[in-house]
Amino acid sequence: MQYNIELRALAVIEILEAFDWYELQQPGLGSDFLNELDVFYNNLNKNPKTHSYFEKPVRQGMIKRFPYLVVYEIFDTTIVVYSVFMARQNPAKKRTK
Repeated sequence: MQYNIELRALAVIEILEAFDWYELQQPGLGSDFLNELDVFYNNLNKNPKTHSYFEKPVRQGMIKRFPYLVVYEIFDTTIVVYSVFMARQNPAKKRTK
């Protein structure tokens, strides 16, 4: 089954902020972050139920190489990404809707 991945506006902001921060640390690192995120989305599209529940029905999965969690929910053929969350932050800040 092929899923549509829908990013909420706040998740997009988090991604852009992470990209900018990594680019300031080292040119090209922001692009590496986006590439790892694409790999995560491709794997998510193939098998979205692989990752554990954060709070049912919301799931979360870790991006490889970068300390970020993708917080999402599955609706029929759509995966809604609520947050791309820096895992070293206070977990209370994690968005789930």
